[in-house]
Amino acid sequence: MKALYFFSLALLLCGVLFGAASGCAVEFPDDLPYSCAEDGDCGGSPHVCAALPDGRKYCCKPEREACNNLDDDCNGMVDDLSDEPCYTGPDGTQGMGICRTGKPSCSSAGTVLCLGEVTPTNEVCNGKDDDCDGAVDEGFDFQTGRNNCGRCDTVCAATEDCVAGQCTRRRETACANGVDDDGDGSTDCADADCNSLSCGDGCTCLGGRKAESACGNGVSDDEDNPALIDCEDPDCESRECGAGCVCASGRRSEGDCTNGVNDDAPEDTLTDCADPDCVEKSCGDGCVCRNNIKAEDLCDDGVDNDGDGRTDCQDSDCNNKVCGLGCLCAGTTRKEVACYDGLDNDGDSVPGTPRTDCQDPDCNNEQCVSGENGARCYFSETRCREITCNDTSDNDGDGLADCADPDCNGQTCRPSRTCSSGVCPP
Repeated sequence: MKALYFFSLALLLCGVLFGAASGCAVEFPDDLPYSCAEDGDCGGSPHVCAALPDGRKYCCKPEREACNNLDDDCNGMVDDLSDEPCYTGPDGTQGMGICRTGKPSCSSAGTVLCLGEVTPTNEVCNGKDDDCDGAVDEGFDFQTGRNNCGRCDTVCAATEDCVAGQCTRRRETACANGVDDDGDGSTDCADADCNSLSCGDGCTCLGGRKAESACGNGVSDDEDNPALIDCEDPDCESRECGAGCVCASGRRSEGDCTNGVNDDAPEDTLTDCADPDCVEKSCGDGCVCRNNIKAEDLCDDGVDNDGDGRTDCQDSDCNNKVCGLGCLCAGTTRKEVACYDGLDNDGDSVPGTPRTDCQDPDCNNEQCVSGENGARCYFSETRCREITCNDTSDNDGDGLADCADPDCNGQTCRPSRTCSSGVCPP
């Protein structure tokens, strides 16, 4: 106030002594405000007469606005910094991801702040580029990460694992360690996940318990009580008990009936077909064990499969067995049984004497149309004849039905009536 008093006094003296037109000039101190009505009241450039928001005016020297609680730029407002955007983040991050510019503003401590700016932060799994590097949610394992399985914030349950981006129920796979590995309250074989999985050497989980699976090692692998070993254990039924050996009814049984070895020893001293265990089991290609010896079982391959010197239908083992398409072994010969396929199924034709279908004596009085009982072969005429004459069907396929077919002449066409002259009498 003292400086203002002396400055006002200097102005008064200048006016009294020299008058307004004398050109008296007064130097304005930079740190004191002075009231004015116009720029000329402030001593000239660079000072100007600035207006406060309440209408009062004061002399001001414009400068760059700073955070000092003063109106440095003489616009009537204190500490109003430039509207130019500001950004304090690392180079190359401005405008990337979540990063945005702010507006300069003064703090209460007189420092410049960049209000509203957003600078990089640590990457968070949220579908945003938090560190402003151009990549979203990098570093997170969506394929196997349980807390972000397939996408952010998809958390797998305690009993689940993240497999290929999907929460998948964790399964018990170590079934002999006494640990509830998948956390579902069941351990080892008691866990349904372990069914058919190994529970140790020679042991397989079966139906919630340990089961014997190595049936030829002389050990009770499933530790049952009382201890049952190999084929004695019902778990081994139908399982291998060694090379060529199969467990059957609680004992060792011959399983390979072709190798010339007593595979079920010491159960017995019998080998291959001589062992009752081999009944109706294969003794090789086209061979089956029957009556404790080898028997021919494939009757159309031209091979002596049982090694008795007789082949196919020549072997009595083949009686009533198929000897090919439309062929059946009858005694020791081949017999045609398909009499409607146009084939010599039993191969008995000779040059000049075909033996196909109704031309073969085997087909006499046999069906000569597939699926049709109304027509039969007459070998004496070597042809197919209609024998059902009251069904309105052309049974023999010659285009004529019932009495219209000469085959039906004299045949019954209705009760007490027979076909005559191509008609059925009324």
